[in-house]
Amino acid sequence: MRMKKALKAMLAATACACVLTMPLSIYAAEPMDGLVVDGSLLTHNDSAETTELFEWKFDNSESEVAPLGTYYATGHAGISKQSSKSVYVTATTDCYEKCDEVEAEVNLQRLEGSTWAYVTSRDKIRKNVGSVTVSDTITVKSGYYYRVVSFHSATKNGKTEVGSASSHSLYIG
Repeated sequence: MRMKKALKAMLAATACACVLTMPLSIYAAEPMDGLVVDGSLLTHNDSAETTELFEWKFDNSESEVAPLGTYYATGHAGISKQSSKSVYVTATTDCYEKCDEVEAEVNLQRLEGSTWAYVTSRDKIRKNVGSVTVSDTITVKSGYYYRVVSFHSATKNGKTEVGSASSHSLYIG
């Protein structure tokens, strides 16, 4: 009987030691990486950015690249992971020449289910410039995918031209 108790105690101690010394690996679920939701690729990258440069026009069977506008040249959107609780967001509007008013707006969005929910935005407007950048570090909730959608406008002589850009997403966990 003593032997049974000793054997049980030894087995229990060994089982506890195995459980305590076995490496425990717990990872956030990643089944959504690689999917595209509303134009944004879901990734675990540390940063994502996009610049909208040109639109393609097809004229008389020949393709040519046409600028987005007379004044508005490019729109840039970017997001980068700063920590498990913050991201850096940025948007830049560039023009071909100095404009009466140039605006850049960056909108941070979080994937909730299968839709992108608005989190916050930053906006900057400047007069008599050819470019404007808005950026900020924003505190976020862990465990979600985030992306930025930027809006851009350039106004000169009463004519306003607009564009937008959307980044891939980052998992912040």
